Amino acid sequence: MAKLMIRCPKTGLALSTGRYVDSASFRSSPVFFSRTYCPICRAVHEWFAREAWICECDCSECEGACERQAA
Repeated sequence: MAKLMIRCPKTGLALSTGRYVDSASFRSSPVFFSRTYCPICRAVHEWFAREAWICECDCSECEGACERQAA
C-alpha cells in the first residue's frame, strides 16, 4: 500500500490525503471527487482522482523525486 498524494493549490507542496491504496486499484478505480484538510495552509482542498498520485517511498514527506503522477 502506498500514500495517495495531492498538491496544495496555495503552496504547491505535496500533501498526503491520509489514504493508502495500491497502484492497480487506484488506476482501475472510477473517477472520484474528495476533500482533504491541509495542515500546511489550514484549508480544506477539493480534488479529483486525476489530480492525485501514488507515493511509494518511505519518506515522511513526499519530495519531488518521489512524485509520480497517476495516469
